[in-house]
Amino acid sequence: MIISNSQIRSLIAMYANQDKKEVQSPEKGIKKFNEEAYQISVSHDAQAYMTAKKAISTLPDVREDRLANIKKQVQSGTYEVTDEEVAEKMIGRSLVDKLV
Repeated sequence: MIISNSQIRSLIAMYANQDKKEVQSPEKGIKKFNEEAYQISVSHDAQAYMTAKKAISTLPDVREDRLANIKKQVQSGTYEVTDEEVAEKMIGRSLVDKLV
């Protein structure tokens, strides 16, 4: 999952607000947290992510139709991948690795 800078700032602000909502207990100076600070809410992005993840989990791990087609091409010697396709995949994977 990719977390954006705005999501990180929002999380930091939420924790900062929690610290402000701490209440001093009259007995022995023990800090107690306000229960309101612990309310949970799920963003629309998170809901969309969960829906997409659930839909993807129902898909098969291997697309048998595509695999059969590629296997047939490899066996007949007609399967070709261009240098540009390989480079695109390598660069794309590298960018995703750095973001995650």
